[in-house]
Amino acid sequence: MQADRRSAWLRLGAGVLALGGIATGLLGAGTAMAQAAFPAKSVRLVVPYPAGGATDVLARAIADGLGKTWKRSVVVENRPGASGMIGSEVVARAEPDGYTALLTITTLVQAPSLYTKAPFDPVKDFAPVSELGTTNLVFAVHNSVPATSLKEFIALVRAKPKQFSFGSYGTGSSGHLYGEIFNEMARLDMIHVSYKGEAPELNDLLGGQVPSAVISVMGAKPHAASGRLRALAVTGASRSPQLPDVPTFKELGIAGMDSLGWFGLLLPAATPRPIVEKFSADVNRVLADPAVRTRMNDLGVILTGSTPDAFAQTVQTDYARWGKVIRTHNIRLD
Repeated sequence: MQADRRSAWLRLGAGVLALGGIATGLLGAGTAMAQAAFPAKSVRLVVPYPAGGATDVLARAIADGLGKTWKRSVVVENRPGASGMIGSEVVARAEPDGYTALLTITTLVQAPSLYTKAPFDPVKDFAPVSELGTTNLVFAVHNSVPATSLKEFIALVRAKPKQFSFGSYGTGSSGHLYGEIFNEMARLDMIHVSYKGEAPELNDLLGGQVPSAVISVMGAKPHAASGRLRALAVTGASRSPQLPDVPTFKELGIAGMDSLGWFGLLLPAATPRPIVEKFSADVNRVLADPAVRTRMNDLGVILTGSTPDAFAQTVQTDYARWGKVIRTHNIRLD
C-alpha cells in the first residue's frame, strides 16, 4: 500500500510539472507572439530639445524610416527643458513596452551630475538601443586673436593671465566641459562665458565679444572658410570629415579631448530584450540609408549605429567619465 501511495504521488507530481510546463510554454509563446507583432500601434519618439536642431532633424528622419518599415506612425514629441532632463524623465518613467523611446545626446549622462538630486539614473533607468551618430566639436577663435595655431594661442593666453575667456553653449554642456579640460591640460586660466544655446554664442564670437569658443563643426565651417574665425582644433580621436585640415587636440598633444559627442536611442529599462533588439536592428537599417547619411553629414553628424550592448557600454563609460570632470571642476546647475 505504501508503494501504491508513493506511485500515486509520483504520478500527481509529474502531472503538476507537465501542467506547469504547458502553462510556461503558453505564456512564453504569448509573450513571443506579442513581441513579434511589435509595434501594434503608433510609437512615441521623445526628443528632449526644441524642434529645428540636429537632434530633432535626426529624430524626424528616423521616425520617417521606422514608420515606413513598421507601417505604423512614429510621432516625434519635443519635450525640452532642464538640460534635456524633462523629456528624458518622461521616457524613464514610461511603460516599458517599446512604445515610448528617447532620442537624445551625450547630455543624458552629463546632466544628472550637475544637480544635487537627479530625477533618473542614465545607466539604471534606460535600455540602450543604439548609438546613432557622433560629432566633433571645434575650438575656434575670432580672427582678431593673434594666433594661427593652438600652440600660439596657448602661449598667448599664458602670457596674459586671466585676460582671455572661452564661450560655450551652456553651463555644463559638452562645450563647457571640453573647455575646462583644455584649461586644465594646457595649464591655462581662461574664464568661462556661458550662453543659452549656440546661436548667441556664435554671434558674440563673430563679433569679437568673446575671443574663443567651443562650437559645433557646422557652426564653425562657413565662418572658418570666410576667414572670420580660425578653427584651431577639434575634439575626437580623428579629424572631422567636414574640417579635414583642422588637427585634433590629441594630435597637438592635449590629452582628455579625444572622446566624441554622440546621439543615441534608448527605451525604458525593463523593456523586453526582443523589442530592444528589434528596435536596434530596424533603426540601424534606417541609418544605412544614403539619403539620411548625406542629410546628417551636412549637419556635421556622422551616422554610426551599434548594438544595444555596445551602446550600453558607451553610456556607462561616459557617465563615469563626465561625472568625474563635473565633480573635479565643481560645475553645478542648482
